[in-house]
Amino acid sequence: MYAKAEYCDIGYCLLEDRGGFAFQPPRTVFESRSKALGMRAIQNCPAVNTIERQLIEIPSPIALRMSLSIASGKLDFRINSTGTFAKPNVLKSLVSAEPPERWRDPNKPVLRMKLPFFFVTDEPCAASILPPFLSPSLRQWPGTVVAGSYPVTNWPQNITWALEWDKIDEELIIRQGEPLAYAMFEFNDPNKRPKLIEAELTDELAEYRAGMDGVHQLTNQIEELWMKASERRPAKLLTPLSVDA
Repeated sequence: MYAKAEYCDIGYCLLEDRGGFAFQPPRTVFESRSKALGMRAIQNCPAVNTIERQLIEIPSPIALRMSLSIASGKLDFRINSTGTFAKPNVLKSLVSAEPPERWRDPNKPVLRMKLPFFFVTDEPCAASILPPFLSPSLRQWPGTVVAGSYPVTNWPQNITWALEWDKIDEELIIRQGEPLAYAMFEFNDPNKRPKLIEAELTDELAEYRAGMDGVHQLTNQIEELWMKASERRPAKLLTPLSVDA
């Protein structure tokens, strides 16, 4: 017998006041998949369903098409207007190249995209940001998506997507709304599943997050700050966004 699933509220909070309707909210892989072709199709496998209910797709807020070249040790990122709709000022605020001292490998430049939302929850929970391994777009990108894990309960950080670009002669093409990454949430109870809700950026949540601003520029002992944040955390940070009738 399978244990009955329990649900944990995971809030996603949009940071963009302007143009927020253009951003697609995160969703489970289970919700976005195609209809099963038959009773024995992959979608009817309990093991497949278990993980696809846990995986949250993080959609791209923009369409982007760009190329990369290196000449005399200098990076040159070029954005192709065909396939890129966002205006230059929007791209500049979202997309950037990491300096070489932050790369894993001298032959793999790192492209970074800041996403306009973060996750927040009041239950003990860790979030792992993973490559979108079920998406066909991943197989067409010229590099490797950087993975990571953090304690989302105490550290409601802005979500960042990063690509280690190792096929310099190939373009990066991202379509708006396609999954950039997956988020997998781990709870103390293995039977729990994430239940996504839109969250309100309350004054208390904004004040708590202010303690995280810029810390990567001040110290590399981030794990120690996670512990300090847990000591200062209010009991409640997640408030569902209320929609006026």
